[in-house]
Amino acid sequence: MMMSGYKQNVPAAAQRADGYSLEQRYYCDEGIYDLDMERIAGRKWIVAGHVDQVRQRGDYFLFKIGGESIIVVRSSASTINAFYNVCRHRGSLICTEPAGRVQRLTCPYHAWSYGLDGALVAARLMPADFSKSDNGLHRCHLRVFHGFIFVNLADGEPVDFDASFADLSPYLDFHGFADAKVAHRISYPTTANWKLVVENFVECYHCTPSHPEFSSMHPADALIAFGAGPSSGPADAVQSYLPTLRAWEQRAAALGRPIGTIDDDTESSHLRLLLQRTIREGYESETEDGRPASSLMGKRRGFDQGRMYLSFSPFTHVVATNDFAVLFQFTPRGALQTDVDLTWLVDGAAVDYDVPRMIWGWDRTTRQDKEITENNQAGILSKRYQPGRYSEHERRVETFQRWYLGQLAAPTA
Repeated sequence: MMMSGYKQNVPAAAQRADGYSLEQRYYCDEGIYDLDMERIAGRKWIVAGHVDQVRQRGDYFLFKIGGESIIVVRSSASTINAFYNVCRHRGSLICTEPAGRVQRLTCPYHAWSYGLDGALVAARLMPADFSKSDNGLHRCHLRVFHGFIFVNLADGEPVDFDASFADLSPYLDFHGFADAKVAHRISYPTTANWKLVVENFVECYHCTPSHPEFSSMHPADALIAFGAGPSSGPADAVQSYLPTLRAWEQRAAALGRPIGTIDDDTESSHLRLLLQRTIREGYESETEDGRPASSLMGKRRGFDQGRMYLSFSPFTHVVATNDFAVLFQFTPRGALQTDVDLTWLVDGAAVDYDVPRMIWGWDRTTRQDKEITENNQAGILSKRYQPGRYSEHERRVETFQRWYLGQLAAPTA
């Protein structure tokens, strides 16, 4: 197989040209994409959705990643399961609709039927020595953490979940994600390699020229210093903005917000990030006019004019303002195809929320990101593409690339 050659010659992290974008093949080569799926996306805990998508028994949705389709289904009030969407008879897809509610999981091909726990319960006219108990659905690793449903495609034991994410609990608890509900969802399928989608999201060098709506909601100095996280801006800009940030942290802490920063290094398993900072002065929410679009979320005692940016991994991010949050899912589907899905969440008790005003900023920003990332991919496919020099505002991209190449070159079990 072609891929075996790549396995023997995976470039080491040390071979990367410091300060420059990656070589062309990393953004379009099928063999490298296969390695990305095998060694990175296939081994990480990735958010598939939120518990509000499966509130009732029998509720399910499909999570598609690479060539896999995963059924996420609630079997009881306390249990959510994840199964590969593959019938044990002859391999047909079982669920073909993206979401729904079922009593059983029944294959439309030959009517083999499975319980919501994955056990085979009906298979017509099978030989006497056929064992139903040996033909249940293949499980996918799953954890529910503060309302977020994580899956892991690892064949063996996955990386320890609690060791990876337990320290995020105070922040997620404060925002009330476990009891939140889905206010709106939009998909933005993007014709670009997943790494380009991630690289665009983790730098704000492009924010001012490309995102007028996003930029209008934030202080200009904050975008330069921390536009895409604590390690994304120039050092002098960070020092200039720090007094403003520290003063806001004191005010926010007095209203009950847990204060802290997480900035994982390139040796970490998931390259997590947590940054909390101000939004535009006088704004209470990330909306066009700064007025809230919903009621306070979680355990807040008042509007503190701040926001949280949390990255579980390069594949999954959450941005939370005082009254709503947005879940970003960047899911590889092919060498030149990435599913970009946004889910807006509000407090579980919210009743009078304004969806058009809520989605205004991030919907426009994500449509702009789709266009510029697809243009980036199209240019990279040219024979004239060569790695370009990064600005001081793209430090987080370099961090991501060093992490990515390290993961790609890491020895396999």
